[in-house]
Amino acid sequence: MKRPKVTQENVHLFIPNKVARICGELNKTQNLSLKEAILKFYNSKISETLSRESSKLWQEGWVYIYQNL
Repeated sequence: MKRPKVTQENVHLFIPNKVARICGELNKTQNLSLKEAILKFYNSKISETLSRESSKLWQEGWVYIYQNL
């Protein structure tokens, strides 16, 4: 089976699972509510970088992204 080419138009498909794991970890390790964790993530510079296909950050695992938050 051939994998689809990742473009700026479809990179968003790879992000939600990573964000959910990162926010869950923020909730657990920093004692943030899920709402606070989500806001912290989406207000971070790495969130912006993750959404750019050209950064290739979407290829990394959620732990790597979390450690660089």
